[in-house]
Amino acid sequence: MCGICGTIGILDKSQRELIVQRMNDAIKHRGPDESGWHSDEHCTLAMRRLSVIDLKEGQQPKYNNAKTSLVFFNGEIYNYKALQKHLEEKGYTFTSNSDTEVIVNLYDAYQERAFLMLKGMFVFCIYNIQEQSYIFARDRFGEKPLFYHQQGTVLSFSSEIKSLLENKQIPRILNKNYLPYYFKASYLPEPNTLLKEVYTLPPGAYMIFKNGELHVASYFVPQYKTDKNIKSLEDAASVVKPVFENAVKRQMISEVPIGAFLSGGIDSSTVVAQMQLLSSKPIKTFNVKFEDAKYDESPIAREVALKLGTEHHELVIPNAEFTEDLFWEIIDHVGLPFPDSSAIPTWIISKEIKQHVTVALSGDGGDELFGGYPIFDWYTKIRKTSTYLPPVLSQSLSLGLNVLKKLPLLSSMSTLRQLERGVSLSLLDEKALPIELHAMFSDDVIKRLSNQSIRYSDLELYPDAYESWSTLRKIMYYRLKYNLPLDMLTKVDRMSMANSLEVRAPFLDADLFEVSSTLPDNFLRNGKTGKLVIREMMKGVLPDSVFNHPKSGFSIPLHRYQNETFEKLVYELFTENSNFTKLLNRTVLLEVMQYGLYNKTNNSMISVYKSSHQLWSLLQLAGWMKRFNIELDNEE
Repeated sequence: MCGICGTIGILDKSQRELIVQRMNDAIKHRGPDESGWHSDEHCTLAMRRLSVIDLKEGQQPKYNNAKTSLVFFNGEIYNYKALQKHLEEKGYTFTSNSDTEVIVNLYDAYQERAFLMLKGMFVFCIYNIQEQSYIFARDRFGEKPLFYHQQGTVLSFSSEIKSLLENKQIPRILNKNYLPYYFKASYLPEPNTLLKEVYTLPPGAYMIFKNGELHVASYFVPQYKTDKNIKSLEDAASVVKPVFENAVKRQMISEVPIGAFLSGGIDSSTVVAQMQLLSSKPIKTFNVKFEDAKYDESPIAREVALKLGTEHHELVIPNAEFTEDLFWEIIDHVGLPFPDSSAIPTWIISKEIKQHVTVALSGDGGDELFGGYPIFDWYTKIRKTSTYLPPVLSQSLSLGLNVLKKLPLLSSMSTLRQLERGVSLSLLDEKALPIELHAMFSDDVIKRLSNQSIRYSDLELYPDAYESWSTLRKIMYYRLKYNLPLDMLTKVDRMSMANSLEVRAPFLDADLFEVSSTLPDNFLRNGKTGKLVIREMMKGVLPDSVFNHPKSGFSIPLHRYQNETFEKLVYELFTENSNFTKLLNRTVLLEVMQYGLYNKTNNSMISVYKSSHQLWSLLQLAGWMKRFNIELDNEE
């Protein structure tokens, strides 16, 4: 597990090496054990290494057999031993037991076809010295990141934005046209970022840089096709179980101490159960306990640990303990504003886990693959409503409910807000609906706040087969393509790597996704219950409490997290003369601030969750613009 960076095309070698040295130093937390380096008249490439596999011989770069290409790599390839054996049968030889050396030789043998053969999480750069070309690839679901900037024939790249911006020639200009996407969905559609001319390599994509030209293409696009031979829940479980077992087994390969997150939910409990089955000694498990009981799953995690016989560790997070240090820590490592408040407990638990292990397995991806989110039911119900409720009637109902919820006598009724939202959502096109389901701000507030409107088209990119998919699969695809890489996996990668901890996600195993994509919908969700096939698979293995309690997210009670330090920072960033305050409408900004700080009960206009998270979203934007000295584009 590492971080990679580099600059290609700057002719002054000494200048280029100074830039890349700063870039590499900025990602030392991703790989504190050692560094790797290559520099010639064309490029300077570097990496930081967190040693996990082949501790003695895993240094980078690694070369292909002909010494015509080298690779710098961030991630883990879980099937590298099988691939190494396959390549040896083709005549390739290896100087190490490293997955990195497998990558460069596999590409030598199969070119772009190699990417689909890799089962793991990865971003890598292969430098073909002979042809003067550079090949980058990112894993299927976006577990590992890559940011880049191209200016003419110069390309700079890194695993983190803070590192990339150590190249002072890259301008720090706000990508204002995409700001409405941030307000609406809390993220931007890849490859865009909030920095102008700074891009990400999307999940399942590769790019080739040669002769100053950049070409980006996809090698993997998720598809769904139901297997009609799976006729019962038992059939589905019998198909999934061996693939899942193999996925966990592969991801337990490590030469350093390994453990697991254990939240008490189905996904992490399932991963832990399989790990313990494969281990000859108690595995180390870790849980966060919130003082606010509504958000506390620790008793269930404790019960799971006791039943499975793990070595369990519990970390208590008190409420109202906001600190500026952690606020800036999150911004520094994400490199962009990040509105998901669960980054806070993720950072805290990653720091704690690192004291015990170097590698930890998580349950990330289980909801996306096996239909776990309740919001999937919302989407399905709203789509059904739109088919039998005439648009004229829906519009009338929405307008009527909107009037009612503003009446003083009804202002405390959250039900009116929920009804009005449900009816208004039924008027939307099915491709716009997922965006609105996850909306942080309404179109009206976005327009008033930024004097801009969102263009939905960039978040409505679907494969040709989309129209043939079921309603459930359509919303699952949206979560897999957007929310998973841009929220969940971003949070886990940046917060864990900030603490030099490697986190692996067995549910995102390539083979497991292929199996999950063939399951009939009725083995995924049924009414309000999700992940039916996982429940069937783990029946009798896990305590009943794992399956019976309501699904709970990992976000903190943000309104109770606000203390005097928090309020002081809000007032400072929202009132000082800065590019942030120049950017947004002051009246609307202060409205969001007032609601976010002082609204402590749900009402007909807004929930406590939304008001506190709207404030956190803007606070993140303000903090990022200040921390990174983001400028406004005078030409816009």
